[in-house]
Amino acid sequence: MQKNTVLGRLTIIMLFFFLLSGCQTSEAELVPSSKKTVLPKAGEISSSDTVNKNAAAADYSSHSDVSSKAGSKRADNGSLTLEAAVRRAVAWHPAVDEATGRIYEADERIRAAESGYYPQLKAGIGSGYQSRNRDSWRPDFNITASQLLYDFGKVSGSVNFEKAGKNLNHARLLAAVDNLSRDTANALIEVQRYEQLSGFARAQVEGVKRIAGLVEERTNKGASTMSDKVQADARVENALATQLQYQSELDRWQVALGSLIGSASARPVSDVPAWLSKSCDVANPVWEDVPAMLQAEAEKEEAKAQLSMNKAEALPTVSLEASTNYDLNGSYNNTTDRDRRLDYSVGLNVSSSLYNGGRTNAKKRAAAYALETADAAIRRARYDVQRNLMEARSQIGSLSRLQGSLKTRASMMVQTRDLYREQYLELGTRTLLDLLNAEQELHESRFQLANTEHDLRLLNIGCLYNSGKLRNSFGINPDTLRGGATVQ
Repeated sequence: MQKNTVLGRLTIIMLFFFLLSGCQTSEAELVPSSKKTVLPKAGEISSSDTVNKNAAAADYSSHSDVSSKAGSKRADNGSLTLEAAVRRAVAWHPAVDEATGRIYEADERIRAAESGYYPQLKAGIGSGYQSRNRDSWRPDFNITASQLLYDFGKVSGSVNFEKAGKNLNHARLLAAVDNLSRDTANALIEVQRYEQLSGFARAQVEGVKRIAGLVEERTNKGASTMSDKVQADARVENALATQLQYQSELDRWQVALGSLIGSASARPVSDVPAWLSKSCDVANPVWEDVPAMLQAEAEKEEAKAQLSMNKAEALPTVSLEASTNYDLNGSYNNTTDRDRRLDYSVGLNVSSSLYNGGRTNAKKRAAAYALETADAAIRRARYDVQRNLMEARSQIGSLSRLQGSLKTRASMMVQTRDLYREQYLELGTRTLLDLLNAEQELHESRFQLANTEHDLRLLNIGCLYNSGKLRNSFGINPDTLRGGATVQ
């Protein structure tokens, strides 16, 4: 009898060891559909990183020493193009790494949810009062193995919820790239703006100083009054104040651009790509590339999965379970043969929550509200994008006409200034005030022209951003961004 008992114990222990070894499969075998993407370290610029190889080779060949940290900085010498600045910002900026980390986290959450499809093995030591054999506290060692058979969609709902979460994080990654690209492009355009304005301001100072020099010479000869000299000197100080103002803004935007691209200073070229001026000529946005729409749709899928999962929680779960217990006091002399035997059981288990304080119903209502909210978010994202595009198109038309008018005015003001100078010096039919006003109006028209030109550039960047074409226009491939593609 004792021999048979020992053999039975050995048989059961061997069965559980076989079950344990079957469960210890590798992570790749458990979830073959969720492959880990091997990604470059933050800041590395490779052919599989943030840009298309063909589109970025020329720009990155001269910027291959960009570091992954802002501390490794260098100066540019007026050769930074708009496309190169955007790519460099995306290549190193920590905002992209942060969004990538969220996607990696979502990958592991998907694997954790899919583990519910596989056998579960638990072991432990329990200590409690048992009345079946002896009225005493008896510690026992227990092992339980279970395999899910049917759960009305609990595990699949959890997997779908986590996959929707990954798609949401991927949409946030695209949004981070688009926001970074837009901010970088806007900063570079502002640097171009204030470089041009500073140049015009220096020309204004030189022009007013020339007039002040003429007035001083005429005053020394007695041909002009002291009030003319004071007035001319005041205009010089005003021109110098304007120059300092524009130089201050230029310094600020150069620092902003340098921090975005990871460079000590940024000296961009003065022009922009020719295709930029046509960016607002779009009939409809590419909705599948608009991050706001992608994010709203992912939130809707997440809410759907949450609602399905909460509904399944109210239904039973069917599983196959096997368990065994061994009384740790079974080796003592005061125990019976029955106490020394292993207790084991194998069978189907059907379990369901009968009452949990209304938690399940509350979660279902919350998921239903989240679904309605996601629908509203989709409508709001579509409305915002269409409104922004309509506003930009209307401003593009007005500013383009204004730009043409300002060009004509600036050309005419050059002729007016020269004529007033001749009339002031040779004929005496113009006053000093006329000459100073003509000089000021000439440079004011140039200031307005420069501001209008760069406002048009900013509007075109906004059109690219709202239409979902920003990444494609700058050669940034979303499939090769750090973080990979979405889960279907």
